[in-house]
Amino acid sequence: MQVFLSLVFNLLPLYLLIGVGWFAGRFLHVDRQSLGALAIYILMPVTVFGFVAHLEFQPSFIVLPIVIFTISAIVGLSFLKLGKKIYGDAQANLMAMCASMGNTGYFGLPLVLLFFTQEQVAIYIFMMLGGSVYEATIGYYMAARGAFDVRTSLRKIIRFPAIYAIAAGMSANALHLDLPETFWTYWAYFKGAYVVIGMMIIGAALSKVQKLVFGPRFVTLTFSGKFIAFPLLSIAFVVCDNHITHWFNENIHNLLIMMSIVPPAANVAAFAAQMNLEPEKAATTILAGTLFALLYIPLITWAIGLS
Repeated sequence: MQVFLSLVFNLLPLYLLIGVGWFAGRFLHVDRQSLGALAIYILMPVTVFGFVAHLEFQPSFIVLPIVIFTISAIVGLSFLKLGKKIYGDAQANLMAMCASMGNTGYFGLPLVLLFFTQEQVAIYIFMMLGGSVYEATIGYYMAARGAFDVRTSLRKIIRFPAIYAIAAGMSANALHLDLPETFWTYWAYFKGAYVVIGMMIIGAALSKVQKLVFGPRFVTLTFSGKFIAFPLLSIAFVVCDNHITHWFNENIHNLLIMMSIVPPAANVAAFAAQMNLEPEKAATTILAGTLFALLYIPLITWAIGLS
């Protein structure tokens, strides 16, 4: 009960931000597409660059983002194929994104800060690179393919700034560049703004509809991917590591599981808004997943023994 209440109180501010986004969209006429452009093309690249440039890489951790990328790709492509059979339209692309892209930043970081040490938080951030690369490549491609042909989709991927932010951050890290203190001061502002804007996008998208676009079958399929398939694949890797490879300890295994149980990424709403890919359904599904996570995450954290 103590773990559950602690989680609820730490997650309530995120839900408040969704409400702020709804208020801004409904009464202040804030455009969700403008928020999406701000998050994707300005705040995300600076945030990603800072994380990558600041981390101290250790060879034993290189596998972690690869694992996250691989699991995301397996879930995303599998549910894209399933969605094409069921829907045969852009809903398949949206479902695949919701099932494979987790809210590891806006939602995951507060959870990790609650349960893990600063050193372990740094490892979690490094693991997030796998999700960032997936989001910037396969995830964004699935979003673009829901609205554009292959050539246009690839052109949009090439122009996606997070890819270049990751490359620039890795270069700065490899060259051991000493970035000025002024950069880190403003990077913290960008990082905070990224969290705030990202959650507000959900509320802003919801504010533009008269009723929630809730599809029971769509939500069920999305939850099957995000809350069942993704964690099971993560647990399969943990079991394999425990019995065969012996690369990581229990704390890192718990970090991997924690990353796998977060709700669908708020960025999906931004992508859907940018691509006009049923953004209301995207926001509704993300909201449903975020509400479901209030019960689901405490259950899983209790099961793996975190306190």
